[in-house]
Amino acid sequence: MKKIILAFFILVVFCGFSLIAEEQKKEEVPVAKEVTGFWYAYMDFTGPYSNMEKEINTFMGEFFKQGLIVAGPAVSVYYNSPHEVKPEELKWAFGFTVTKDAAVKDPIKLAEFKKKEAVVYLHIGPYEDLPKAAAKAVKFVETNGYEIVWPTYDRYLNNPQQVKPEGLKTELVVPIKKK
Repeated sequence: MKKIILAFFILVVFCGFSLIAEEQKKEEVPVAKEVTGFWYAYMDFTGPYSNMEKEINTFMGEFFKQGLIVAGPAVSVYYNSPHEVKPEELKWAFGFTVTKDAAVKDPIKLAEFKKKEAVVYLHIGPYEDLPKAAAKAVKFVETNGYEIVWPTYDRYLNNPQQVKPEGLKTELVVPIKKK
């Protein structure tokens, strides 16, 4: 009986690792699909992405000062590309998913990302590797006959204060249209 239980345990563990490895393979491939819309409260920023940590803290201070409630993942929105403009000309935003009736006040704004077709890439790992992940998503866009419909956005699916950098999950979403 002990041998049967041990064999069953080994089988379960092996299958579990196989499923995890297969799931990780799926996560590493950009896909074109329809994404659902959501509302978000945000602040716009201009300048290099190296300013993000400071500006995110600015946003969060204002968000919580206004008594707003987080209803989903944090989001970074990108209005242009570092491949097309100088770092000081980059336009981006940071915010939190909220309900559509969130009572935001300046300098925070409320907007909706509507349901649309997009290339989605789930990056698992440190935020420092996001430029490589974005390059994979953009390559998928280019090689599959799409063009980017700005803005693009990243959704941060877990908390960097609770998860090690190698376990961070970031969903890169690149809205598209056929050329």
